Amino acid sequence: MPATGSYDVPGRIVLYEQPVPPWRMRGMIAPATACRLEKSGAVLTPLPEAGVTLVDWPADTLRRFMLDEVLIHEVGHHVLQHHKGKRPARIARTRDHEASAARFAEKQRAALTKRNSP
Repeated sequence: MPATGSYDVPGRIVLYEQPVPPWRMRGMIAPATACRLEKSGAVLTPLPEAGVTLVDWPADTLRRFMLDEVLIHEVGHHVLQHHKGKRPARIARTRDHEASAARFAEKQRAALTKRNSP
C-alpha cells in the first residue's frame, strides 16, 4: 500500500499525495488490511494470474479514508507525544506508539459515528 501519512516529532503531521486510483498492489493484500480498506469504501479486485490486487476508490472514498483513517491516526501519535511533555524525540517504542494511535483513532471514529447518528 502506498505510504499515506506520518507524524514528525514534535508536532507535524504529513499526509502524502496518493496515486490516482486504481492502485496496483503487488500480491494479495493481508486480510486485516483488506478489511480496513473495504470498510473505508475501497473496492478490491484480486488478480491472482497477474499477481496483483487492484484497489479502487469510488467517488470521495479515498478522501474520506485519508481524513477518517490516516489523519485521525496521526493525530493519535501527536496526542501521545503531547501528553508526555512534547519531547522532541519519540517517547514510546514504535509498536507501542502505533497501538496507542490506533486506539485513539478508533475511539474518535466511534465518537464521531455516535454524534452523527440520529
